Amino acid sequence: MKDDNLKINVQIGGLRLPLRIARNDEEMYRKAEKMVVKYIDKFQKQYSQRPTEEILIMVAYQIAVMVSKQELSEDIIPLADKIQLLDQELEKLLSE
Repeated sequence: MKDDNLKINVQIGGLRLPLRIARNDEEMYRKAEKMVVKYIDKFQKQYSQRPTEEILIMVAYQIAVMVSKQELSEDIIPLADKIQLLDQELEKLLSE
């Protein structure tokens, strides 16, 4: 049986993190690494006098906000679909 795990290294904020992940999750981990590095760079430029710890907190908060927005969006889409179906049914009933 083939090993579906993969060893990768991610580099974030000067720290090398060795990870063992599912092979099919590699792209997700690489994208996450790029996203975190992008926000660290952005906040370090904007707030150059702030300590690294504060920068990392800002990055974590920014990503948490993005996740919350995504979760809210996923909650709203099914409701919008249901409303659209109800609207179509109501139009049918009113046109009869």
